[in-house]
Amino acid sequence: MENIKIRLQLHQEWLNNSGGKQLDIENEEFSNITLKDENLNTSIFYNTKFESSIFRNLNLGGSSFFNCTFSAVNFEKSFLRKCEFHQCKFINCNFSEDEITKAEFYDTSMEFCAFNKIKFGWSYFGDCFISDTTFSVIELDSLAFIDSKFINVGFEEAKFNIKYPVKINDQLNIIDIDQLKIAIED
Repeated sequence: MENIKIRLQLHQEWLNNSGGKQLDIENEEFSNITLKDENLNTSIFYNTKFESSIFRNLNLGGSSFFNCTFSAVNFEKSFLRKCEFHQCKFINCNFSEDEITKAEFYDTSMEFCAFNKIKFGWSYFGDCFISDTTFSVIELDSLAFIDSKFINVGFEEAKFNIKYPVKINDQLNIIDIDQLKIAIED
């Protein structure tokens, strides 16, 4: 844990243009860690595993994740705007009161996850697999799922925007929960 604290400090210095080094983590595993109130803006992660951890009030905006695994990770009140996830796996993760706007997910799987009170506007999911996952009280402005597969996925109290509808695979202009449920079943 001491090693990560040093790298977080160096990243803060880098963000403040006072030396330091951008956070760039590769081929590491983190288990049972709690990261809170940290600015990890524009960090880069390759082949990194996070297990049984808590990310509370983190700024991960603009960060990139390549072939990363998140298992039993709780994201609480975190900022993931403009994050990119490539070939990542989310297993048994909880997202609560996070902003995940303009995020991009490519060839990513989400299994047994829960999203509650999330801002998802303008996010893109391409060739993703989502199963046994719930989305509750979420904002869906212009959300797009393209070439994605859904198994046992539930949406509750989704907030739609008529001007900026949802797109799921070949179904366009989804503006209510009934249309959404039909689209994920196809």
